[in-house]
Amino acid sequence: MKPIIRLSMGIALLMSACSAAFAQPQDKNSAPAKTTLYVGVYDSRAIAVAYAPSKYNPAGSKIKEYNEAKADGDTKRAKELEAWGEKHQRQLHRQGFGRVPVNNLLAHVKDKLPEVASKAGIDVIARQCDYTSQNVEVVDITKKLVLLFDPSEKTLKIVEELKKHAPVDLDVIEKHHKH
Repeated sequence: MKPIIRLSMGIALLMSACSAAFAQPQDKNSAPAKTTLYVGVYDSRAIAVAYAPSKYNPAGSKIKEYNEAKADGDTKRAKELEAWGEKHQRQLHRQGFGRVPVNNLLAHVKDKLPEVASKAGIDVIARQCDYTSQNVEVVDITKKLVLLFDPSEKTLKIVEELKKHAPVDLDVIEKHHKH
């Protein structure tokens, strides 16, 4: 065979092999290889416990404002602040003892969440996973999130103690608020 014909046939075979290697699968049933998805989960109760004494909780300033309103004889403002305090405390109790979402609390540190995710090597942060496939790895990042609230040693001990107790049913929490 002449060298030019051999070269042409070689190029044709090479092009055919390359296009087969880079071609997308035609079978709709064939799926691409799955990669592992890392999901960071947390105990929402721990977030509420860490938030309560933190600089992000406005309760201290609201109490001061309440006391000033009472001292000034502004009963309307005092009643508004009292109602706010009861509502705020009720919500924190539901979040700290039950399984009520804490998105509003995490909103205070949302700019730090990408760094937490990066350092933990996770792709997603979620309160919980109800189901995971085999290519999902769940990682507990509770403590990493708690640390965003600059907790004291006392708060960290309370967070550790939470692990020993199941969440409280919301009906039970509500009964305590009615007394």
